[in-house]
Amino acid sequence: MIILGINDVGHHNSAASVVIDGQLVASIEEERLSRIKMDNAYPHQSIAEVLAIAGITAEQVDVVALAGLSRWDQKPYVDTLFHYIAKVAKQEPDIKKFYWQQQPARITRLFKQRKKPAGVLAEKPTQTVEHHLAHAASAYYASPFANEKVGVITLDGVGDFSWGSVWLGEHGQLQQVDYLPYLNSIGLLYSAITIYLGFKATRHEGKVLGLAAFGNPEPLLSRLLAHTNQHDWHELFDPRLARIALKFASEVGQSALRELCDDLSKEDVAAGIQVYTEQLICDWIQAQVQTLGVRQLALAGGVFANVKLNQRLLALPEIDNIYVHPNMGDGGLATGAAYEVYARLQNGLIPKLQPHVYLGTEINRENALAALEKSGLTYSEPENLSYTVAKLLAAGKVVARAAGKMEYGPRALGNRTVMASCQDKAINLWLNEKFARTEFMPFAPVIIEEQAQAYFPDWREDHVTARFMTLTYDASAIAQKNIPAAIHVDNTARPQVIRRVDNPAYYDIINDYYQLTGVASVINTSFNMHEEPIVRTAEEAILAFQAAQLDALILDGFLIEKNFLC
Repeated sequence: MIILGINDVGHHNSAASVVIDGQLVASIEEERLSRIKMDNAYPHQSIAEVLAIAGITAEQVDVVALAGLSRWDQKPYVDTLFHYIAKVAKQEPDIKKFYWQQQPARITRLFKQRKKPAGVLAEKPTQTVEHHLAHAASAYYASPFANEKVGVITLDGVGDFSWGSVWLGEHGQLQQVDYLPYLNSIGLLYSAITIYLGFKATRHEGKVLGLAAFGNPEPLLSRLLAHTNQHDWHELFDPRLARIALKFASEVGQSALRELCDDLSKEDVAAGIQVYTEQLICDWIQAQVQTLGVRQLALAGGVFANVKLNQRLLALPEIDNIYVHPNMGDGGLATGAAYEVYARLQNGLIPKLQPHVYLGTEINRENALAALEKSGLTYSEPENLSYTVAKLLAAGKVVARAAGKMEYGPRALGNRTVMASCQDKAINLWLNEKFARTEFMPFAPVIIEEQAQAYFPDWREDHVTARFMTLTYDASAIAQKNIPAAIHVDNTARPQVIRRVDNPAYYDIINDYYQLTGVASVINTSFNMHEEPIVRTAEEAILAFQAAQLDALILDGFLIEKNFLC
């Protein structure tokens, strides 16, 4: 059975995915084709691309799965939300005015007739999957917890009038436990502070996380906790914080934040919201796992892009293991919708770990060679490419790799990656200047699995989510000595633990570098210029290589070096 999943009603990250007989075989976000960061246009290009990647035609699709609500007969989420709005509005007329004047128009837009895919797909049967159920399905059905009872939790800014949900996953079925109305969204509060600090909401929350390591959390933390009801997550904030969260981008919300934070440094504000987020969510999840009777968690939603939070969750004594869906944000909704519809039609779907994330457009010998000949660049085809590249890295060169199928999700995991030695901290400044990136952000390392525990003692072989760069670990003394450029100021790093079975050509480069230098890790950063999507095609890789003036580019099996540029 072939399911086409589509995310088309969100605020960002429209996407398409193909699930065949319960297995995800192709997925891509519209931004990678349109080249517009976090594009929310209808994913016509993505739909065509995933069909091509999967090697199928539109006629072969059995069902189209749509992520997100679209009809008024699915409005209990709206009713629940308005119940809480009415309660808060008694104390905050400002919120009541905002909702009563603006929300009806917003709801009308959301529930209007949604666009249809082109051609024969418009006539296919369709099913709709609520936003947080799609997130939950993406996490549960792709998790490694096939034979276990699993707690499935989703948290984000907002989706379909909720900011979170709780599910019990068991025997290939998801059972709803709770929904959290977005009146009390920690995700939106974090976004409000992202804007306050001069960054872009839904895009730069990671910069707040990076900045947090430089600050003192206590001043803001105490103020936030004073306005928090830790006993009822349905009514988490008092009206002051609810106003900031709900109106995070407006002058009203930002004015309230200035009152709260104006005497604090940016570093202390970032540290305060980060520790607040960790503390509240960890406390709440501890209660959830005890109630559900589980020790494994499957997680999705944009809040779980926060890798430091994920480290804290994994360390909780009540939890044995976590799985964070590799495309945890709204780019993963198309996948979750497809999984959920397949599970409905097949009376369940036993979880099976997604073995890899190389699900996008492919750079192969044929299209790489065509792009090189068109560019006029001089290139070579080394017999032992991995050893040749390892020697370049050992000599301090910066090498991009664009080969094979593009990664699914926000992380570059070897196929659209820039590599550099982690041994000299000066490389961070050089890379930031080349890619116009923020100077305080840490660069992440990739490390061969055989050496992962020596560098990150808390890592375990069953931490499969570390293969996708979705949590941080404390660094060992060896890591601090050998890869200081990849260790953040708080002594953590966000590694990609690479196994040869997952990506042999990429693994071999790191392993050959290890044999040459005794260091088992290099920097792995995404291959894109600042504020641009990760490169997709061979042509885009060549343009980015030239724009950044890197030392070398791997394009499938070819190697282009800077000193050979025409």
